[in-house]
Amino acid sequence: MGQSQCFCLLTSTDPDRLPTMKVKLEDVAARAGVSLATVSRVLGRRGSVAEDTRTAVLSAMDALGYSRSTLLHEAPRRLVAVSAPGNPEYWQVQVCTRVAGALQDHGLLITRPPVETETKPLEVAIGAGAVALVTPTLTSLHTDIPCIRVDEQSAMDSPDASGDIIAARLDLGGGMTTAFEHLQAIGHRRIGLICNDSGELAVQLIKRFRAEHPARNFGVRLDDWIAQVPKSFSGGSRAVLDLKDATCTAVIVQSALQLHGALHGLRNRHLQVPRDMSVVGFGDSPTMKFTGPPATVLGIDVEGLSRALVAATLSTLKISDDELQSVPPVFRPRLLARASTTAARQ
Repeated sequence: MGQSQCFCLLTSTDPDRLPTMKVKLEDVAARAGVSLATVSRVLGRRGSVAEDTRTAVLSAMDALGYSRSTLLHEAPRRLVAVSAPGNPEYWQVQVCTRVAGALQDHGLLITRPPVETETKPLEVAIGAGAVALVTPTLTSLHTDIPCIRVDEQSAMDSPDASGDIIAARLDLGGGMTTAFEHLQAIGHRRIGLICNDSGELAVQLIKRFRAEHPARNFGVRLDDWIAQVPKSFSGGSRAVLDLKDATCTAVIVQSALQLHGALHGLRNRHLQVPRDMSVVGFGDSPTMKFTGPPATVLGIDVEGLSRALVAATLSTLKISDDELQSVPPVFRPRLLARASTTAARQ
């Protein structure tokens, strides 16, 4: 883990191989005379690849000594790691719970290691024989076993050298657009963004924020309305007050922890939601209906994402005869309008 590419150690003394070196996907692509994206599609069994091209890639893997358990053999009672990221959102926990239950119903053994802790329990699970990782994490973990995961919709335009199996795409950028449309329709133009201070999702949200903000063509310095803070209660509490001081009348919040913090921070300054600040969050949970006022959110299709991850896992492990979809399903967050948003004050 942590490497930029998946690899394995070479043990062969074949002179055509690269002894004592680590083989990367670029080496396989060069040997087969194909692009990195083609190698990734062969590993992930995704998209259309001509049979002779697939054969060339597999032959290159064999010649170079590249070994990855994407090419799995049948085995009873296989172990699968179903993992949420460290400090997960509620919807990610719910997806993992549903996926784990469904895979157990198909006779698989399940372990639930988190993927971002100092003790690296995911590596322990792989060492114990896990043959696949299933996760709603939106970035590649560069594991040496097949990683079956969710990706952000806009990431499909970026080169992917991970070889991960993308089971579904989550259109969080489209969710941002939906939030803008809702807030703009009720009169808000000075809309801020609270997002995490790291991670690919925050990068994508900021990109969409700048591209589609309703005030983007009015000479406004939009970066003054972006608050990148830790994914924490205190981060949200501090950020919302900074954006209020920057004259924002509404805010879109990435994390549930940040949203709860934002509501607390406004109350501490004796400001009211939504009179003084409208708030929209990403991801629904039971607590969002009782936040005081109930929070308007962009709900994630937990059931749909879970079904897509399960189907891709069963196909990858050859438990199901169904082929992986060449184009993964796309799930766009749905606006659940509650009392934390109202018309902007004139």
